[in-house]
Amino acid sequence: MIKLFRKSGMKVILLTLDCLLIYVSYVLAYELRYSLSVPFMKWDSFFVYAPWLGLFTILTYYCFNLYDFAGRRKPSQFLFNLIIAQLFVATGLIVLNYWMKSFILPRRILLIAIISQLFLSFSLRLVLFYIQSKVCSTKKALVILNDRNADADILQRIFYKGTPWFRIGKIVTLWNEPGNLPPANMWEDRDLKVLLLGQGISPWVKSELIRLAGARNMEVVLIPEFYELYLRDAEPQQIDDLLVYSIMPPQLNLLERCLKRLSDLVMASLLLVITSPIMIFMFIVIPMTSKGKSLYVQERVGLHEKPFHLFKFRSMVDNAEAGTGPVLAGEQDARITRLGQFIRATRIDELPQLFNVLLGDMSMVGPRPERGYFVEQFKEELPHYTYRLMVKPGLTGYAQVMANYSTIPCDKLRYDLMYIKRYSFLLDLKILFQTIRVVLQREQSKGINRDSGSVVALQFNESLGGIRIPSEGGYQLPHH
Repeated sequence: MIKLFRKSGMKVILLTLDCLLIYVSYVLAYELRYSLSVPFMKWDSFFVYAPWLGLFTILTYYCFNLYDFAGRRKPSQFLFNLIIAQLFVATGLIVLNYWMKSFILPRRILLIAIISQLFLSFSLRLVLFYIQSKVCSTKKALVILNDRNADADILQRIFYKGTPWFRIGKIVTLWNEPGNLPPANMWEDRDLKVLLLGQGISPWVKSELIRLAGARNMEVVLIPEFYELYLRDAEPQQIDDLLVYSIMPPQLNLLERCLKRLSDLVMASLLLVITSPIMIFMFIVIPMTSKGKSLYVQERVGLHEKPFHLFKFRSMVDNAEAGTGPVLAGEQDARITRLGQFIRATRIDELPQLFNVLLGDMSMVGPRPERGYFVEQFKEELPHYTYRLMVKPGLTGYAQVMANYSTIPCDKLRYDLMYIKRYSFLLDLKILFQTIRVVLQREQSKGINRDSGSVVALQFNESLGGIRIPSEGGYQLPHH
């Protein structure tokens, strides 16, 4: 069923149903507003903006990820995105109404239509979620881990965030014999429907596990190795009768770079005009609330590892790293000022980077720029890290809208490399809209939790393959 929702045909059907619901909502709003007796003049005005209404709403829905049913997402995520999308559509229609003067859109009509559309669109997605969850159901999963420390965090995420999709049925660890297959008796449970593979499993073992799972009609969910990300868009070629894959380094071609630069100049200029009152206010209020300058300038690493000066509004105390050296911001970091907590949560501190975009050091969308100190560390730990330096860093990025500030570097790198491989103007537009959602949710801007770190303190039991099992048979993770 998950595969069914990936098909473009299903998205077209959903898009068509959304169009129908959009116009049903507005017809309903007119009928309710005028007590089932709508004047012809009002219908004439509606027909003027009706085509643009559907196009604008569907494009907004797309940008807010409302046609992505391939992932295992909960209804609350769709509801939040729908609310933001509807507010954006309403704001756009109000602006167009005052600017164009070519149609009349009464505020009461807009209010009734937006509420109706929100209810109908969410109901449609609830129905789809119900079908998806019933057909897929909660699948019993066989989890195979390779590394005790690295996979502990993955296991916690599956345990806490995987419902209603997964239920951990059996856990097998490979750290004693990493090059060999796990025991054959692990397949005895016929209720196992999903194979979840941790990271770092050798290619031969992974290939054989996937084959064995396929023979048992099991779904395989795995964390891709970095080289596997490149295979996604690899070009099939033929040398005589030999089938080969051609893999190019992840980078943008000349046309893509030119179009991206043009869109950067337009969007950055527009946003500078819109946000200038906020920026002027920040220049005044930051020095008034804490000692030091309002603007913070820091050297970061950009395209092809070339350093540049990044501009930010200061959110920490002056000379915050004088005694600590380069340190990533943590959750409840004492160095962050009271005003700094607000501007970091709302991303206002990033607004001066619009000047970096105009100067050509950054793009609107791309991997976030890091300091040279951390880049050197990441390059040692992650050999593929240099690939993300083959494009300009961005004001926002794929990793920023799909992951969290506290997400570990290797997981962020997967998103950054996926972005470079899948680059398109529409993807950039989608990420910019998703950034609005991230700013409003605020959860994703929290700093690193230094108490727990990236490794979860799981209570391992060697005889049970890694997890302590209570009497009722479920797996138990410790409370934090």
